[in-house]
Amino acid sequence: MTIQAVVAAIAIVYFLIRYFNRTDVPKIKNLPEIPGVPIFGNLIQLGEEHAKRAAEWVKQYGPVFQVRMGNKRIIFANTFDSVKYFWVTHQSALISRPTLHTFHTVVSSSQGFTIGTSPWDESCKRRRKAAATALNRPAVQSYMPIIDLEANASIKEILQDSKDGEIDIDPNPYFQRFALNTSLTLNYGIRIDGNIEDELLKEICLVEREVSNFRSTSNNWQDYIPLLRLWPSANTKAKEFRERRDAYLTLLLDMLRDRIAKGTDKPCITGNILKDPEAKLNEGNNPD
Repeated sequence: MTIQAVVAAIAIVYFLIRYFNRTDVPKIKNLPEIPGVPIFGNLIQLGEEHAKRAAEWVKQYGPVFQVRMGNKRIIFANTFDSVKYFWVTHQSALISRPTLHTFHTVVSSSQGFTIGTSPWDESCKRRRKAAATALNRPAVQSYMPIIDLEANASIKEILQDSKDGEIDIDPNPYFQRFALNTSLTLNYGIRIDGNIEDELLKEICLVEREVSNFRSTSNNWQDYIPLLRLWPSANTKAKEFRERRDAYLTLLLDMLRDRIAKGTDKPCITGNILKDPEAKLNEGNNPD
């Protein structure tokens, strides 16, 4: 191999590393940066316990510092004062949400983003306005009968299944049904009448738990390293749970539309949006 070929190969490797090592936001001046490695940044150091590693870095780098997670630059705020400075004093600058490949591009490609995960735009603004109306003080007070119904149903079932406390049981499924039924009633005017073994209840709880994992900052390295997205298996699981979530979201929406057509629907957030032409929200804009 000639010297020119060697130099050319080194140059190509150098520029490839520079290209894949770039970040979405340039390095922030006057803010400590944790040393990392090319392409991966600090992902390897952070591992699966980001909070624990960040607590260790605070001792060396101070309460606020920047890290590189692949091609994304992240700021860690680790004290009450720093969190207050960013999220209270400058809350308007943080009104948007960052996008991640697995959740936003794969999981949410069919149903759109929820309010808590959507980047700021006009659609998100309208959805937050609709949610704010549904969650103001008078509205929340009107929901008390729903909360009372679900609390009583869950407590009654716990007492029955535990034989009035004689048998040890796992309370989590009962809490899940309470939370899910309350959410379904507020959003769709629909509740699941079955017990904790109801198939729809179990399916929604399982899928939503898995979907929440796709939003994790530590589980999906393909969110930070585009090269990893070339492997087909990287998105297989995300696509599976997207399809399963699509199935029950479509079912719930169809049930609500059917009730609206028959005039048997109960007041709910999604129903109000479907009936309000000013809302301008479509099926890909979940109000949840």
